[in-house]
Amino acid sequence: MKKTYVRYDINRACQTILQEQLEELGIGYEVEDLGEIIIQKNVPAPLFLTLRNNLQRYGIDLLNDQKGQLIQRIKNTIIEMVGRDKLPMSKISCYLAERLQMNYNYISAVFSEYTHTSIENYIILQKIERAKKLLLQELSLTEISYLLSYSSVAHLSGQFKKVTGLSPSAFKKIISERKKIAYTN
Repeated sequence: MKKTYVRYDINRACQTILQEQLEELGIGYEVEDLGEIIIQKNVPAPLFLTLRNNLQRYGIDLLNDQKGQLIQRIKNTIIEMVGRDKLPMSKISCYLAERLQMNYNYISAVFSEYTHTSIENYIILQKIERAKKLLLQELSLTEISYLLSYSSVAHLSGQFKKVTGLSPSAFKKIISERKKIAYTN
């Protein structure tokens, strides 16, 4: 038996599942933004329930409440921001307020109340997840530090270790060893 690793883009996978389910049920839609769709006409309650149940099998929830939708929009905006070639030069609070067209203090308060963490902590977690992917693509810590707008390689390394419990080099070594084992089996 041979072990195989899978790399996937969770956002693309969710979008594809969502589109397939909407099309299968004959529900007209438009994709607005990451995690946002516009259903073009009223959907009968039983059909909407079928859609909701089908999506829940994949761990995808349709959000109806305003604050739940706002939390998801904040998360999607952060994920999109961290995934860019270079993070915005403006303050992140200004960036989020502008993109979401809301007061940052309100955004921050709602996010903290419902997720029990701060926007800043969520951004750090997303940056470290991106750093892991970039390390696997053989980018140097200097390049990663620049792409993720860290003030220094030491700052990136410190946050990486705090979040993962490993230094970036230890992380790369473990992944490299796992790949060697997988290729020899």
